[in-house]
Amino acid sequence: MTLAGELRVMSDFLARRDVAGLTEPVDLIVLMGSAVIESVEVVAAAYQSGVARRILISGGIGHSTRYLVEAIERRKLDVATNARPESHIFADLLRDQVDRDAITIEDQSTNCGENAEFASRLITDEKTVVLVQDPTMQRRTHASFERACRDRRHLELISFAPVLPRVGAEVGDGPDAIWSTGRFTSLVLGEIRRLRDDADGYGPRGRDFIDHVGIPADVLVAYRNVAARNQELVRPAGG
Repeated sequence: MTLAGELRVMSDFLARRDVAGLTEPVDLIVLMGSAVIESVEVVAAAYQSGVARRILISGGIGHSTRYLVEAIERRKLDVATNARPESHIFADLLRDQVDRDAITIEDQSTNCGENAEFASRLITDEKTVVLVQDPTMQRRTHASFERACRDRRHLELISFAPVLPRVGAEVGDGPDAIWSTGRFTSLVLGEIRRLRDDADGYGPRGRDFIDHVGIPADVLVAYRNVAARNQELVRPAGG
């Protein structure tokens, strides 16, 4: 299989989508800060179509912030970015399309686990919550929210990755690409490693940040193949 095919196998698994589209009403959308501005566009469209009347944006200053700033600059968007949390930048992008009083901000989290931990404190009586995250981190984010909200049996979490990444479109060297191929490969390898329930992963057998996540055999094969050819991109499962 080609690199593009193997990346697609892994990214389709990581970009968790529990529904085909955001069409059914929910109580809340939780939008995670990231470098994927398409997330904002998806949430704005859902709000405008009446899917949700409340939006919680979660994200401080983390490892993706500089990539978000680069994306803002590349698109020549008129948004202040200097030393600002990702949630504040996303809120500014949303405010032309969403009522100001519909937005709540959590601006202290710096990773997926903290997104879930800190945002969950702001989820009160809601029964249906949609999670929107960078697609490479969507599955781990969902697992993190399941852990943070494990005692809320009334709560339904619905994941919706904003895009399904493809080499040659969202991934590559083109002007509209979200990720370079190298960065995307590194992100995908890191996410599979984190999700593996072993001594190096985030599951119960490792750091115990999330509950066990089953990884399909074809995803593990793709991971091993790409990792073997890109050892320089294989890093410890931190972050």
